[in-house]
Amino acid sequence: MKFYRKNATLTAMTFALPFRGRSTFAKILMQLLSCLLPLVSLALKGDTGAVILQYHHVSAQTPAITSISPERFKAHIETIVTQGYQVMPLTTIVDALSAGKNLPDKAVAITFDDAYKNIFTNAFPVLKKHRLPFTIFVATDYIVEDSTQYLSWDELREMRLSGAIVANHTSSHTHLLRKRQHETHVQWLKRVEQEILVAEQILRKNIPATDNHEPAKKLLAYPYGEYDEHIQRVVKKLGFVAFGQQSGAVGPTADFSALPRFPLSGIYSDQESFATKLATLPLPIKNQPRNPLLPADDPMPLLVMSFEQNGVDLSSLRCFGPDGAMQIKRLEKNRVSTKVTSPLPIGRSRYNCTMPVPRANPERFYWFSQLWIRPNSDGSWYPER
Repeated sequence: MKFYRKNATLTAMTFALPFRGRSTFAKILMQLLSCLLPLVSLALKGDTGAVILQYHHVSAQTPAITSISPERFKAHIETIVTQGYQVMPLTTIVDALSAGKNLPDKAVAITFDDAYKNIFTNAFPVLKKHRLPFTIFVATDYIVEDSTQYLSWDELREMRLSGAIVANHTSSHTHLLRKRQHETHVQWLKRVEQEILVAEQILRKNIPATDNHEPAKKLLAYPYGEYDEHIQRVVKKLGFVAFGQQSGAVGPTADFSALPRFPLSGIYSDQESFATKLATLPLPIKNQPRNPLLPADDPMPLLVMSFEQNGVDLSSLRCFGPDGAMQIKRLEKNRVSTKVTSPLPIGRSRYNCTMPVPRANPERFYWFSQLWIRPNSDGSWYPER
């Protein structure tokens, strides 16, 4: 993307020169370039962003659905280092995007959920060797003395001294969406609030900032990646930036109460798809994502996307649901809709939409993912898989 930035700048500088003394050929050339400039800008509008990676276990002995082997994790890091990606602290990325500032091309953040012990034994030495910052989202109830599965406070503090950010994953890692029996709406949201605030208090007590100041941004990862519009309002009220588990790159127009990350466990951690995900940019849409929690009467939700500028080649847009490719309907010049043709499965699923970045070499993609959460038809909750 630096190529396009550079050439767009040079073109703009050329337009600023007076026409006096130019040849007829030069005048014609400049008129031609003026027609092409809007096309060049297509590669500029969505090119400030970052990719956030999400890991859980780094082990070959833990459940595959939430694990990546130490060997494959090392291969991921080697790809990041050798391909020129710039690993940045998560707070730095969030600060830049929320302030409307550009990020370096190929900006990446590395995150881990649940604070498993194997992060310290298998991932930390690799990250420390390359001096790469990372974030660990901690459910504080599980950080107990002599745990064989979860990290200790001493281990978390040691990683903090090496540049890790230790952040909030609630206190009990509960399904925030699920109301308890006889719990009112107000009581439920108060419990959600306490899950976040209690964990934050414990984290700040046990993991003091190395510069004796509070972190610039309070970070929260939703347990299981689950949230709805009510939980998002709580998060915003408490001043947190929150992260889900839906795929996609983050950009300045993203919803900072539900930022995407690429899950990299099990079948989603293969090297080829990892390289593609690393190179993605945020799809240049300006609408906020829909509430992911689906009512019983909406099992085939409609997603409408409004693009930021005219001239986007929407013929190259592709969207996929659980059953494969979905039809895309053109609503207006830069507005489209898409939906599945059969009901979504019970549980969590996604629509993934991608589009090639114009003139990118090697090929890169814009990427956007919409999370959907579908309870049982009677409103009850499914068992966690």
